[in-house]
Amino acid sequence: MDFFDKQELARKRTRWLVIYFFLAVVGIILALHAAFCMALGQRWDDWSLLGITAAGVVVAVLIGSLVKIAELSQGGKVVAKMLGGTLVEPGSADSEERRLLNVVEEMALASGVPVPEVYVLEEEAINAFAAGFGTSDAVVGVTRGCLRQLTRDELQGVIGHEFSHILNGDMRLNIRLMGLLNGILFLAIMGGILFRIAASSQPRSRSSDNKNGGSITAALFVAGIALYIVGWIGVFFGKLIKAAVSRQREYLADASAVQFTRNPDGLAGALRKIGQLTSKLENPRAEEASHLFFGNGLAVPWLNLFATHPPIEDRIAQIAPHFEASRTEPTPPPLPVTEPGEPHVAAAVSMLAGLPDFSRTAAHDVHGACALVYALLVDNASESLASIEVVDAMRGSIREVLARRSELSSAQKFALVDIAIPSLRRLTPTEYSTFRSNVKKLIEADGQVKLFEYTLQKILLRHLDAAFSKPAPAHVHYRKITPLLPDICRIFSALANTDDTDEAGWDQAFQAGVDKLGEAAAAYPFGREEQVNLSEFDDSLNRLAQASPAIKRSLLHSCASLVLHDGTVNDLQFELLRAIAETLDCPIPPSVPCP
Repeated sequence: MDFFDKQELARKRTRWLVIYFFLAVVGIILALHAAFCMALGQRWDDWSLLGITAAGVVVAVLIGSLVKIAELSQGGKVVAKMLGGTLVEPGSADSEERRLLNVVEEMALASGVPVPEVYVLEEEAINAFAAGFGTSDAVVGVTRGCLRQLTRDELQGVIGHEFSHILNGDMRLNIRLMGLLNGILFLAIMGGILFRIAASSQPRSRSSDNKNGGSITAALFVAGIALYIVGWIGVFFGKLIKAAVSRQREYLADASAVQFTRNPDGLAGALRKIGQLTSKLENPRAEEASHLFFGNGLAVPWLNLFATHPPIEDRIAQIAPHFEASRTEPTPPPLPVTEPGEPHVAAAVSMLAGLPDFSRTAAHDVHGACALVYALLVDNASESLASIEVVDAMRGSIREVLARRSELSSAQKFALVDIAIPSLRRLTPTEYSTFRSNVKKLIEADGQVKLFEYTLQKILLRHLDAAFSKPAPAHVHYRKITPLLPDICRIFSALANTDDTDEAGWDQAFQAGVDKLGEAAAAYPFGREEQVNLSEFDDSLNRLAQASPAIKRSLLHSCASLVLHDGTVNDLQFELLRAIAETLDCPIPPSVPCP
C-alpha cells in the first residue's frame, strides 16, 4: 500500500469535491434567481438581481460552512461526541471495551500511527467510523452492536477498515465534506427562519401601514419558501456528492483492511452480519456523518444514486470471492501476496505480547505515561532526574521504570510511546507545558542530543502539540526535487554513517539510496558527508517536509534502499528512519522498520 499515492488520490478527490460543490452552488443561485424573478415580476435577464442573489447565496453558504468547520476544527472527537459517543478509558472494566482497545492498539502498531482515542456509540446496529484531520487527532468510533455481535477476527477486520481511512487521507476529506455541505443546508435553515417570521407577522387591519407590512410579510414568506426549497436542492446535490466520493473509497478501505490483517474472512464475516442484521443508526445527526461509516448508517436509499456504500454482496465478493454467505465457517484462502515492509497486524500482536507488563500498564495511565517517557529519556546520572519539575511520587515512578528500562528494545520503546499518546493527551494544558519543558531538559541534560532522544521528541511534539494547540496547516512549497538535493544528500549521509561498516560499505549504502532517486537527481554531484550536524539535519528534514507527496515517496523509498543494502537494519538506522518518516508524515510501523 503506497501511502503517498493514497494521499495524492485523496487530494484529487478533494479537487473534484470542490468542482461538484461549485456546480451545486451555481444551481442554487439560478434556482433562487428564478424564484425571485417570478415573485417580484422581474425579467429573467435582470443581471443586478442575479448579482444580488449570487452574493447572498455565497455569503450564506460561506457562513454555514465556516460555522461547521469551526465546530469541527478540534478534530475527530467532536464528530464522536456529536454522534453520542463515550470515550473508552484505558482501564475500562468492561471486557468488550478492553477487547476493542487491544484490537485498536494492534492495528495502530501495525500501521505505525499513534493509538487513537476510542469511542463507543450506544447503538445496537453494527457500524464504526474514523474521524479527524490526520493521525494526530484521529478517533475511532464503534457501536455497541459491533462489540456484542462480532467475533474478534470480525472486529479486527472492521478496525482495519477504519485505519485504512486514517492512512489513505480519507478523514480530512470527510470532515471538509461535512463543513461544506452544512453551507448548502444552511440555506434551508434560513428559509425556515424567514417562513416562521412571516407566519408570526400577519397584519391585523387594512391600514396603509399594515398593507405595506403585509407586502413585506408576503415577500418574507415567498423568500422563506424559496430558500427552503432551494436549500433542499442543495441537500439533494450534497447526497450525490457524498455518494460519489464515498463508494469507491469503501472498496479501497476493505482491500487495505485485508492487507493489514491477512484475514479476508474476518471482514467478510462482519459484512455478512450487517446484511443479516442492520447498520442503521438511530442518532438524529447520523445524516451529517453518513459518509464516514463502515456500513450504511441510514435507511436504504430509494435510489441507488444516493447510496454512500456499495452493496454488501459486492464488497464481500471483492475481498473474499470464496466466501459463501450461507457458510458458518468459511474455508480460509491463501494469504494475499505482499511486499516486504507492508503493515501486518500479526507482527504488531507479537510486538505487544513481547512488551513487559509494567510498561503497558504505565503507558495506559496519565501519570504512568509521563513517568515512562521521562524514564526513556533520563540519563543514568542522578543529576539528570533532579533537573526536571516533578513531584516525589512521579520521581519514584520514573526510578521504577528506569530500573527495568534495559528490558526494552529500541522498537519496543517507540511502540510504547505510540501506546502512551492517548494517555498523554489527557494532560491539562498546564501539565502538558510542564511535561514538554521536562522532556527538553532531559534531552539537553548531558549537553548533547542522542539520535534516540531526537526521534522520540519528534514523535511526541508532532502528535501532542496538535492536541494542545492548533498548528498551521502544512503547505507544499517544493514540487521539484532539484532545490532539495543538497538536503537529501545530508539525509543520506546521516543514514550511511549509522552503518557500522568500512568505507566501501558506506559508499555502497549511499549509492543504493542515490540510485533510487531516478533521473532527476542524476546530474547532482552526490558525496557522503563524514560528519552531519544534527541541527543542520533537522533543518534539511523540515524543508523536505514541505515537498510534494511524490518527492516524499521517492525520498523514503531511497532511504529504505540505503539502509537495506545489506539486508539488515540496526537500531540507529531504525531510529533515524522513524524520525524521517514522522517529519514527512508517513507512518512506519515499529514492528516493520521500513516502508
